[in-house]
Amino acid sequence: MTDSTDAPLSVLVVDDNADAADSLAQIISLHGHTPRIARTGRDALRLAAERPPDVAILDLLLPDLDGWAVAQHLNAGGRPPVLAAVTGCDDRAGRNLSTGAGIRFHFVKPVDPGVILDLLNWAVRTKRSAGLGGTPPE
Repeated sequence: MTDSTDAPLSVLVVDDNADAADSLAQIISLHGHTPRIARTGRDALRLAAERPPDVAILDLLLPDLDGWAVAQHLNAGGRPPVLAAVTGCDDRAGRNLSTGAGIRFHFVKPVDPGVILDLLNWAVRTKRSAGLGGTPPE
């Protein structure tokens, strides 16, 4: 759960697998944050345009725009979110594409929920101290 003095994060979950997206959104919600779900890249961009997220958790292999293209669009906005990939892509090429698209965190499925919660806790601290553009923890 987030500290009561912290505003909850707006978290955009983008995954075409309904079970994966719904499970992740439920974990995020149970820890005090506000998830929204998109099943396609285009839906993700529409939701982000309506209300920019603090954090976007992206599947990379989507049926229309891939997660890397979504990340590039989100990074082009005025206040880019913290971007994390949760994907089955575990090769060097995929990781390089993530880095090039501005995806700061690249997690391979299945991801332990504790890893996602650590990411969100880091994002809360970063948001509190300097906005969501800070340096990742070492």
